Amino acid sequence: MDIFEDYRLEKSYDSYILHLYVNENSTEFSLEFLEEYKNKDKKLNQSINEYIKEKFPDIKINTVKILLGSVLVGSIALAGGMSPVEAKAETVASTSTPLIHTVESGDSLWVISQKYNVSINDIKSYNNITNNNIFIGQSLYITEPTIEELSNLNYEIYTVQTQDTLWKISQKYSTTVDEIKALNNLTFDTSSVGQNLKIKEISSENTALQVKNTTHTVSSGDTLWNISQKYKVTMDKIKTQNNLTTDYLSIGQKLIIPSTSENSKISTETSDAINEWPAITYIVQAGDTVSGISNVFNVAVNDILKYNYMTADQWLDAGDKIAISDYAPREYTVFANEFSRIQNTGELVDWYLEGQYLIKRWDTLKILDVETGKTFTVRMMGGYNHSDVEPVTSKDTQIMKELFPTWQWSPRAVVIHKDGMNIAASFSGMPHGASTIYSNDVSGHFDLYLQNSKPHSSTASSEYVQQHYDSILKATGK
Repeated sequence: MDIFEDYRLEKSYDSYILHLYVNENSTEFSLEFLEEYKNKDKKLNQSINEYIKEKFPDIKINTVKILLGSVLVGSIALAGGMSPVEAKAETVASTSTPLIHTVESGDSLWVISQKYNVSINDIKSYNNITNNNIFIGQSLYITEPTIEELSNLNYEIYTVQTQDTLWKISQKYSTTVDEIKALNNLTFDTSSVGQNLKIKEISSENTALQVKNTTHTVSSGDTLWNISQKYKVTMDKIKTQNNLTTDYLSIGQKLIIPSTSENSKISTETSDAINEWPAITYIVQAGDTVSGISNVFNVAVNDILKYNYMTADQWLDAGDKIAISDYAPREYTVFANEFSRIQNTGELVDWYLEGQYLIKRWDTLKILDVETGKTFTVRMMGGYNHSDVEPVTSKDTQIMKELFPTWQWSPRAVVIHKDGMNIAASFSGMPHGASTIYSNDVSGHFDLYLQNSKPHSSTASSEYVQQHYDSILKATGK
């Protein structure tokens, strides 16, 4: 039987606190025995170290808290807060060779900085990066390079082997001898074993296009829309890649997910907080499209999507303020995969600065009622000042009716669980307006508020809004 049945990661400055929940069904770990076990035996520390190595090899953990149910039974500080990856990075950093990271799909400057325990600003400084964009295949110095090494950064490098000639190398990389000589300031056609040669300049366009396609196996509940959102690729591209003529899928069906330079670039944006709107912004009008706005401002569609953290299949809502010349303001309070299950408290997340980018149209959300612990599932159907949601099934509606015996506007404190994140929220129990799900035994949708959410209508009372804010605070445990 496993010692630990669950975990929770808590952000703590540049590292994490790991909460480990002891398996309560294990008689070996009763409250009385755990203290004795902890003091007299090294097996517990060994179990913790193995757990961290297996589940969090790339995460810096400075403290481990051990809990039996809701009772804290022990706390262990990890010296230096080092994970196995960071220990390796520190060892490499102490040698004369700088540490280099090759950007992969899903990387961002923040992710890389956390992996190697180095600041984002240092990475940008070491690599002469002036903005927050990185691309797949790009080589980044993690430790400070020499001037000569820095000059090689944007080039593919080849180390000369025995029996190599410039001609053989040029044929291998589809280039010419003259180009290799020019890049490396060579006056002769000779090279030395072990010599590092610049071969060709790395292009963000070309590198991104070399990303291999992904295969997705259709599971229960999957739709083309959900899959397109998961992989940040349009439905049409998935259909074209798989020769689909309809939107219907079968469970077990394997789909090839195309990977493009556009998608790769979107997935590697940084997680740095942005505090101000750019110089040029726009308020969306009814009927506006991203392509139409791009024509008005002469800004590429992909840039508008990128600046507003959108994918190509997302809609614009009339009244939205969008960024045109640079990134819209954004905070990063919560991160995916921090929690393996829903908790009865959540993080305070600003709707406008963060929440609207995490909870998007057609997302399915698990909701926990803080007071009763009851859970139900809803789908986000839209909303720009707050989330408009619908119960997914009639069973979800029944649970909501148990929480609201008569439908009412007065909200309840809830926690949203999505992609391993737990977010404090407030849920109002009055169905109103339009519906998109017609088999859930209720007509209309419901209001779901995060911090600083506002009503869609100016006629809503300030008392109603304050009730939501009070409920959100309650959902944080305060």
